Amino acid sequence: MEKVNNGLLTDVTRVYDRACEATKIPRRSMERIIREGRNTGKEYGEPTFNDRKRSRPCTVTALDDFDKCVLRRIALRFYARQDLPTIAKIWEEARRDIDFKGCKESLRKLLHELGFYYGRVNSRKFLLERNDVAATRTKFLRIMKKVQENEDQPIIYLDETWLNQNYTVGKCWTTNDRKKAIGVNPPTGKGARLIILHAGSKEGFVQNAELIFKAVNDGDYHQQMNRFVFENWFKSQLLPNIPPSSVIVMDNASYHSVATDKPPTTADKKNTIKEWLIKKGADLTDDMQKCELLQLVKIHSARTEKEYVIDKLAREHGHRVVRLPLYHCQYNPIELIWGQVKNYVSQRNNFKMADLRPLMQEAIQKVTKENWANAIKHVKKLQMEDSEGDDYVEHLMESFVIELRTSDDDDDDD
Repeated sequence: MEKVNNGLLTDVTRVYDRACEATKIPRRSMERIIREGRNTGKEYGEPTFNDRKRSRPCTVTALDDFDKCVLRRIALRFYARQDLPTIAKIWEEARRDIDFKGCKESLRKLLHELGFYYGRVNSRKFLLERNDVAATRTKFLRIMKKVQENEDQPIIYLDETWLNQNYTVGKCWTTNDRKKAIGVNPPTGKGARLIILHAGSKEGFVQNAELIFKAVNDGDYHQQMNRFVFENWFKSQLLPNIPPSSVIVMDNASYHSVATDKPPTTADKKNTIKEWLIKKGADLTDDMQKCELLQLVKIHSARTEKEYVIDKLAREHGHRVVRLPLYHCQYNPIELIWGQVKNYVSQRNNFKMADLRPLMQEAIQKVTKENWANAIKHVKKLQMEDSEGDDYVEHLMESFVIELRTSDDDDDDD
């Protein structure tokens, strides 16, 4: 272009502008490419993104289940020390404890997702835990306390996890001389993904219950699993290999909780809704509209406890299913075991998909009976503390509300 123009289009001292003119890349993108090249120690920077079209990770959904549990406990700590929980205070502690990267609005959305809401206390907003979440936790702790009192009662913990092809350690010893060593340098991107489904108890992992398969795409691993995969594994690999009369602990994933008699919805035809209500013994009249029938469905659904396919299948084989309360993954010791397994893989991963499955199997074999016993012991201690702490926290909340009301009465200008 300059040859045709018989002169410079951009002054040679304006290096970035000349590069942008030649490549048609925006200035900010050009600066970012150069910065990536400097940080990686390469002679030429290569863009790791598509300008203006790259997908940005959502800070609200970027947290894993473990960090969400930690975030929940951060919020609850304010009750125990009689401190008024606010978004700003919780945000500061979350940044310190779990290196939370999101903004305060992202934290607000996460708290709603974790079962918290704002309740009015004499014109003051006070962060409370949802009653249904607290009720399911109390019910779970009461059930597990009775189960654990019988030391001969086998308890099986199951869960799914995932592992990316380029999974590696986050930190290691390195040097300031980037020409000699810059630490672990895995390939760009996360690579393909393996999904792992397994179960264990105080005796270790359940024999022959291991299921590892490659994900079809790179979306949320919960979307890779479905009820058919899980039910087939449950029937063919778990039930035949666990002791009689076992208690099976699992979370509330959608494929764990498929109802045997799902109530009709607005998408169903009127006759289908009528048949369901007649089966439930409801009093119907011929002139009832669909909206009235759906209202009856809502009433009868609330009266009857849901029955799930997995629960029925376990009961037919002499076992019992106990579900974790929402957002309480810390009550499942297999979460600690998965952390140990992933740590083993991260230190030995060579970023080849062909070697990832054998490495994962090797990591699972390295988990000992003692590791499982320690994880279960830790969870039991946590459950005992929470069982005693629920009433204590509730008492603190009530006394704190009384103090707030008293201070409001004493100072009308507050």
